[in-house]
Amino acid sequence: MNSYTFDNLVSSLQKGGADKNKVDSIKTTVQAAKAVSASQMAQLLKFVSFSAGKLEAAKAGYQYTTDPYSYGNIVGEAFSFSGDKAKLNAYIRDNSH
Repeated sequence: MNSYTFDNLVSSLQKGGADKNKVDSIKTTVQAAKAVSASQMAQLLKFVSFSAGKLEAAKAGYQYTTDPYSYGNIVGEAFSFSGDKAKLNAYIRDNSH
């Protein structure tokens, strides 16, 4: 995702709102951009409060990642619970490029 698109998304997420709306914004923007780095996704997930929403966005972003081999490690750091990180890693194994 180019920096202009990323910065606009971050600005939108900073304004607050419900987690569902934030997750939808992340998913829609990543899909439209057709690219997201693992570090960008990790930064975006910081704006999502609940682990279910983080996991949903992280899974949706995986198919568009520019660095699939480090996605699990980098994005996994955005999760507070090891079980959520394990779910992300299982998803990556099942859907690897």
